[in-house]
Amino acid sequence: MMKKRLLTFLTVSGLIAGCVVPALSVQAEEGDVTKTAVGEYTAENPYELTFPFLEFYPQDADARQAVEDAMNEFMVPEYHIRVEFLPLELSQYQQTLSLMISGGDKLDILPVDTNQVNTLIGMNGVVDLTPYMDTEDGQKIKDALGEEIAMAGNQNGILYGFAANREFSSGAGLCMRKDVCDELGITEKYGLDENSDIYTGKVYDWSVAEEIFAQVAEAHPEMTPVYIQGMTDESKVFIAYDNLMDGFGVVDWQKDHTSTEVVNLYETEEYKEYATMMADWYDKGYIYKDAATDQQGSTTVFKAGNTFSYITTLKPGFNVQNKMATGIESYCMYFGKQPECLISTAAVNFGSTGIATNSEDPEMAFKFIAALYSDPRVMNTWQYGIEGVNYQVLDDGTATYVDGEDGGNFKYHQGTAWSAGNQFIAYVWNDGTVTADYWDQIKDYNKWSFYSPAFGFAWNNSEHQTNLAALQNALGTYRAALETGSVGGADKVEETLQKLNDALYASGLQDVMDAKQEQLNAWVEENGGIAQTPEENLEMIATAEAAE
Repeated sequence: MMKKRLLTFLTVSGLIAGCVVPALSVQAEEGDVTKTAVGEYTAENPYELTFPFLEFYPQDADARQAVEDAMNEFMVPEYHIRVEFLPLELSQYQQTLSLMISGGDKLDILPVDTNQVNTLIGMNGVVDLTPYMDTEDGQKIKDALGEEIAMAGNQNGILYGFAANREFSSGAGLCMRKDVCDELGITEKYGLDENSDIYTGKVYDWSVAEEIFAQVAEAHPEMTPVYIQGMTDESKVFIAYDNLMDGFGVVDWQKDHTSTEVVNLYETEEYKEYATMMADWYDKGYIYKDAATDQQGSTTVFKAGNTFSYITTLKPGFNVQNKMATGIESYCMYFGKQPECLISTAAVNFGSTGIATNSEDPEMAFKFIAALYSDPRVMNTWQYGIEGVNYQVLDDGTATYVDGEDGGNFKYHQGTAWSAGNQFIAYVWNDGTVTADYWDQIKDYNKWSFYSPAFGFAWNNSEHQTNLAALQNALGTYRAALETGSVGGADKVEETLQKLNDALYASGLQDVMDAKQEQLNAWVEENGGIAQTPEENLEMIATAEAAE
C-alpha cells in the first residue's frame, strides 16, 4: 500500500488547540446508502479515502494506527468513509504529492501550497470544488469560514481549496521586556498589562516606538532597543498593502482602501517613509548593526537578553507564548496607521485543503473535508487522538495530555490545525498559553479585519516565471539594507531605492504588473465589483474609530 511505502522514508510528528460545539445534527444511519455520481457506499462497503497531512513531531506508529481506527469507528457507520492516514514531512510533502498525482496513485485530500496552485492546475492535479458549494456539505464549509473566505481559494475560476479556520487578522507591533517597561515607566504611561496582546483597536504611531527606543538606549546602552532581521520581509509589518501573492505589483491599501490599481510598492511614498524611518533608527543605534545579515531570530536574541523588543505580528495569547519560548515576561503594543487590519488572499490561503484529481470519488472526499469544518469528533480525533488514551478533558472544557505524558513523551498529538479544517470546533489545548475562551478571543480578533478590495483574487503567474526569478534576485540585492536601515545613512535611502527600482524594471517588473493588472481588472468585472468587508467587521472597526 502506498502509505506503508511512504512511511519508510518520511518522518512524522504533531500538536494543537480548540473549543467544543455540538456534533453533526444530521448523520447517516447505519445501514443507509450514500449515493454519488460514481457509486454507492454503505457501512459494509465504505469509500476508502486517503488523507495526507503534515506532521511536525515524531509520532508512535502504533498509536497513530489506533487513532486512525478510532476515527473509522464513527466515520464508517455514519459517513460511509474509511479514512487512511498519510502523514507527510514538511520538506518532502510537495514532491511526494506531485509524484503521487503524476503516477496515478490513490489520493483524495490534497494539502495545497499557495505557491503550487498554478503548477497543480497546469498538471490537472486538483479538482474544481465550485460545483459542490451549493450542497449541504458546501454550506457547512461556508458556515464555518464565511462566504468570502470559503470562496477565496479561487484561481481563474477554479476553486482549488479551503483555508484553515484560524486567526486571519495580523496586527503589527512590538513585543517588549516587561522588566524594562516597568523600570522606565512605560508600563504605567501606556497602561500595559498581561492582556496587552488583546487587540482593542488602539494603535500607536511608530513615532511613539521611537520615543520608547530613545528611553531604552539611554538607560540600557548594553541592550539593542529593537531587533529587526533583514533575512525576512519586514515591510508588511510597517505598511498595509495587498502583495497580490508575490509583492511585484501590489495594491496600496494603506493609501486607498478601495483602489485596485496595481502599483510598484518600492515607488510608493509609504515605502520611502518606512525605509527612511528604518535608516534613522539604525543611525541612532536603535537597530542591531548586523541586522541585514543576522540569522539568529527574534526568539534567540530576546531570550539572550540582547534586545529590549522585537517587531512582529501580534495576536491574543502572544505574551504567554513569548514567555514559554524565551522565559522572559513581556508586554505588547500595537502600531499602525489605522485600527483595522488588512486581510488579503495570500494571508488566508497560504495553505489550503483541496481534492486531488486522482480521487476515485470527489463527492466522498468533499464530504470528508466538510466534516473537518463541522464535526468536532473528526478534528479532536485527528489532532489529539483518543480521549482517555492520548488526551483528557479538564473541568473547564479544555484538553491536555493524559497523566504521565507531556510535550516530550506523548505517543500521539498532532500540530496541524492551522493548516486544515476548523480548529474552532476542537478543544482549546491547555498548554499554559491560553484560557478556555481562547477561540472566542481569536474570532473577535478576526472581526478587526478589513478585506482588501482584491480579496479572493489570485493571479496566474505561470507565464512569468523567468521574470519573477529575476525580480527576486534584484530585490534580494537591496531589500535587506533598506528594511534594516543599513543603507549608509538616511540621506542614502532615495539613492538606494532608485537603484532597486532600476533593477526591478530591468528585470521585467512592468510586464508583470501589466499582466497582473489585466487579470485583476477582469476579476473585478467578473465579480461585479471589489470585495466587500463583512458588516460585523465594519461595526467592530467603527467602534475604534468612534473612540478616537
